[in-house]
Amino acid sequence: MTEIVEYSWHQQAWHQVKTMQQQGRLPHALLISGIPGVGKRPFADRLVASLLCTQPDKDFNACGQCHSCQLLAAGSHPDHHQVSPEEAGKQIKVDQIRDLKQAQTLMPKVSRGKTVLITAADQMNISAFNSLLKLLEEPQPESVLILLSENSQQLPITIKSRCQTVVIATPDTEQALAWLQHTDMQFAEEEWLSLLKLSQGAPLAAMAAGEKGLQQSRQVMQDIALLMQAKANPVQMAAEWQQFDLKSVLYQIQNMMQTKIHQLLLAEDRVHDQILRQYWAIMDCISDTIKLISSQNNLNKILLIEDFMVTVMQHADQIRQLKETHG
Repeated sequence: MTEIVEYSWHQQAWHQVKTMQQQGRLPHALLISGIPGVGKRPFADRLVASLLCTQPDKDFNACGQCHSCQLLAAGSHPDHHQVSPEEAGKQIKVDQIRDLKQAQTLMPKVSRGKTVLITAADQMNISAFNSLLKLLEEPQPESVLILLSENSQQLPITIKSRCQTVVIATPDTEQALAWLQHTDMQFAEEEWLSLLKLSQGAPLAAMAAGEKGLQQSRQVMQDIALLMQAKANPVQMAAEWQQFDLKSVLYQIQNMMQTKIHQLLLAEDRVHDQILRQYWAIMDCISDTIKLISSQNNLNKILLIEDFMVTVMQHADQIRQLKETHG
């Protein structure tokens, strides 16, 4: 059963699709992008419900009462199709897209048109992308394809150029914090802020991290201090980090480095400039490691994190030498 949920930080994106619909220029394909934890799927579910509803209101919200809305809520709407990886972490197969293309040739049975929701749209092989491209090039009348992606940069330009992009923006810290403090989870403001740092500011990801995320945050802070002091064992620490969400670990370290860089930018001397370059190098290493972890390549994550830690320790050693040389 699909529950329609609205979030305050969705207002701008919803206004975008509502305006296109009211002006009669809603495209046949939409790409909904945003970082993990901002509610792309709930937004897409709300949009699907509104597109299929026989009597949406003036703000383009589904009525929730008509036959179409009831069928969608029950998960049995004949005019809605969903395509997802068959297993978590796996790719969408070309046969799934071929089956979708066949289903798209049928006329709508209940609603005025049809909807398709493709989750993890960036997780396709080349054959699946090519098959999807043909569907985008020859769209069916009154049919809307909705693609969800956390890594839209991995989508071929031929796919992206045929979709209207709707970005679910990350709320600012104040808005995210206000929403989190009204949930059933009772954390102190400082704890919520720590969880937001783990999740790039995404409220739903921060809430999902919960107590485990706070434990991770405390452990990572201790570990980074050891790395910067060259007192860590990268082999042992990299193995321990495998229990964590590695991307959230890297986001936390990225936030810590950003804070340090900001402090150094306020200081005006040449020594700080040299130290600053070492912190920027660490930031580059963090970005490169995040990209590798996010890729579809089957990488050895333990070795990847070990290399990352060794690089951080090398730059930390340069920082210590600069401080010792210049007092």
